[in-house]
Amino acid sequence: MGLNRAGGPGHLDPLLYPWDPPVASGVMDGNAFRTLELSAGLDEALAQAGAAPLDARSLVVSIGSNSSADVMRRKFANYCQPVSAVLPLVRGQLHNIAVGHSAHVSRAGYIAAAPYPLLGECTAVWLSWLDDVQLMALDETEPNYRRIQLGAEACPLVADHGERPEAFSLFTSRWGVLTDGDGGKLPFLDQPALFGLLAGSGSGDLLEEGKAVFGGPPELVAEQLAMPSVQAWTRDWFSSAGLAAPVDFDGP
Repeated sequence: MGLNRAGGPGHLDPLLYPWDPPVASGVMDGNAFRTLELSAGLDEALAQAGAAPLDARSLVVSIGSNSSADVMRRKFANYCQPVSAVLPLVRGQLHNIAVGHSAHVSRAGYIAAAPYPLLGECTAVWLSWLDDVQLMALDETEPNYRRIQLGAEACPLVADHGERPEAFSLFTSRWGVLTDGDGGKLPFLDQPALFGLLAGSGSGDLLEEGKAVFGGPPELVAEQLAMPSVQAWTRDWFSSAGLAAPVDFDGP
C-alpha cells in the first residue's frame, strides 16, 4: 500500500518503497516517535497525548508503506478534516499470510505490497491502532485495496509484547497479486529488482512491450510509471501477460 500523491516537498522516492518502519515498537506523536516498554506503555502514552485509548481504536495490520511513520503522517495531513497524529505502531508476526506485489501501479509510480493466504508462512508485520477519523483517512488513500476482517483462528497474529489479538483488519489488493506467469506468486522485492524481473516476463510482443516499460534504468522506469496512461497500460499488461492472479481470502 502507499501514498496517493507524488512530488512536492518531502516527496518520498518511489524506488525506496516501502520506506523505513520505526526502529522499534512505540507511538508516533506528531513529528516524534517514542519507543516504549509495551507491557504497560501504550494506553499510558495515548492518555498523556490526549488521544483515544486502545479500546476505542481499530487494529489494522500493515505489510507495506503503512508501516512507515513518515507515510502515515502524510496520509493524515492530506485528509479533508483534522486527524490526530498520535498512532501506536507495534511489531508483530502474522501467520498463514505471505506478501507479494499488487498487480497494479500506484499513482506515485511504484508497485506496492499485497498480502495473500499461504498456509505455514509467517510474515513480519506492523500493528497500528487507529481512531475513527484516522481509519477514514487511511481508507481514502487505498482505492486499489479493500480492507477485510481476519480472525486469529485462520491467521494467528502475535504482537511484540506477546498479545494475540482475536481480530484485525488487513488491506488486500483489488487487482490480485503478481506472478511469474506460471502460477507462482512473486515474492516481495525492492522496486529495481522487481522492474528487472518484469522486464523479462511475457513472450513475443508482450515480452517486448514489458521490456519497453521495465527494461530501462530504474529511475526512468519509475518516472514512466508515475504517468496515469502508463499505469493503466501496465495494469492491462499484467493481465494479458498472465502475470496477475486473483487472491481469495474466503477459501479454505
